[in-house]
Amino acid sequence: MLQYHMWKLAFRLMLLVVAFVLYFVNIEMLDFTTILQQGFEGIYLWVVWCTLVVGMLYRIFPNKKIALGARKHFSCTYKGTPVIQIDVKDKARILKFLNKGAFLSAFTWLTVSVVIFFVLFQFDKLTPATILILALLYSVTDLVFILFFCPFQVIFMRNHCCAVCRIYNWDYFMMCAPLILFPSFYAISLFLLSIVVIIIWEVALYKNPHFFTKETNESLRCELCDDKLCKYVLLHNKKPVDKV
Repeated sequence: MLQYHMWKLAFRLMLLVVAFVLYFVNIEMLDFTTILQQGFEGIYLWVVWCTLVVGMLYRIFPNKKIALGARKHFSCTYKGTPVIQIDVKDKARILKFLNKGAFLSAFTWLTVSVVIFFVLFQFDKLTPATILILALLYSVTDLVFILFFCPFQVIFMRNHCCAVCRIYNWDYFMMCAPLILFPSFYAISLFLLSIVVIIIWEVALYKNPHFFTKETNESLRCELCDDKLCKYVLLHNKKPVDKV
């Protein structure tokens, strides 16, 4: 899984580099609002679209081709801890714990995005091309956060690793949401699919919050983890607040 994520990062980084090149060479190829009229010149945009769509479809249906952190909300992944009995009060307590840093993370992401939008607007650079580059930049930082250093985890979530991350499946929404500033088939299709991913995630969370902590889900414990995505993480929480 670690090697797969490394290749995934390299591919997303390549897409970002190509986008930067096209921005200066042929910016029209980055205008996703006209993709249906571009013909073969829109091939790059279709590659990006297919990459995001396939990634989101993997999140919708249970499978072992994605990291444990992204599929822990599925019942087939859950392995209950025998010594712990989960009741309504326990679920409420776990949910309150999981939501601690999630809202701060969402607020931070929204604030940063709005500031970026404002700066681009002030310099008359708020265009489909720059927004697409921003979405690709978010896609790269998403994997950098997973593999090397995640400020959301260290500052807000305070969880031990990505396997128990409360907001793991928010990533595609964060990537695709900026595109909706320029409504079109391209933007709307990606945005709506990201909404489906996050709804499935949140519904599962509120229905089965005990799937999301290693105290109540043995599958998330380090000794049972096969992903090993934390190998190159620069900063681990010495005192993670990931105990319910």
